[in-house]
Amino acid sequence: TTTASEEDVSSRFSRTDRSGFSRYNRDANASDYKQLVTSQLILCNYTYQEVVRERQENLRLVRLMQDKEEMIGKLKEEIDLLNRDLDDIEDENEQLKQENKTLLKVVGQLTR
Repeated sequence: TTTASEEDVSSRFSRTDRSGFSRYNRDANASDYKQLVTSQLILCNYTYQEVVRERQENLRLVRLMQDKEEMIGKLKEEIDLLNRDLDDIEDENEQLKQENKTLLKVVGQLTR
């Protein structure tokens, strides 16, 4: 078998046929390119929307964490106050016990 030379191929198809074929390829390539660009834009837009949603969620979580940390701080302060009150009450209770012992001794001595 013999291979066809470029001259043979070009002589088989008229110039208009060849140019139409190449124009078809250009149109097809342009169409494919437009579809690719459109797909990429859609994907980019979707990704951007996802990033926006994630940032909003992160901001919500940061605020929630800050609120919880603030609440923890307030609760620690409240615990400190309650512990001081408890210490004061325990001291007062101990003092009252001592006063009771003293009063019981006095009453015991008076009743003899």
